[in-house]
Amino acid sequence: MTTGAHFGSEPPAAAGDAGNTFLTGLLDVPLDDEGAKRLNAGAQQFKSLAENGGFGINQAGFDAYTKVCDQFIHEFDEIFHDVKLLARAPGMGSSPYAKEVADFNAKVASDGGQSLIPNLELLKQGFIQVREALTIARKNYSETEDTHSQTFAKLRGGE
Repeated sequence: MTTGAHFGSEPPAAAGDAGNTFLTGLLDVPLDDEGAKRLNAGAQQFKSLAENGGFGINQAGFDAYTKVCDQFIHEFDEIFHDVKLLARAPGMGSSPYAKEVADFNAKVASDGGQSLIPNLELLKQGFIQVREALTIARKNYSETEDTHSQTFAKLRGGE
């Protein structure tokens, strides 16, 4: 499942590296339509990879990456509020140019697939899925660690 997974602008990941490739690109948050869709699709694949036991993450990695996710999710509401203000076409004066700039700002914020609002919503969904994937991956790592500990304990007991 990890072979050929592609999560960002970097080349496709080698087998077994998809999770790492996605996490490395997580800090490069795209605001364009294609980038937001790519991050969201990558987050879905990342979560699926974790759900299928495709990777685990230790506590230090979990803490570092969940901090990034939590920060984006937490700050999303503030960012979203500011973008929604732009979508109202703020009064920038009465000249034709001022009205044109205000209309342009509103269009960039909310009109169509290239606008910020749908892209920010996609990014938030992506970060939520990454956060969920990290939780699953941390559980995977703990279960693997426990299994190995039990195996080593049996080996020591059989000496």
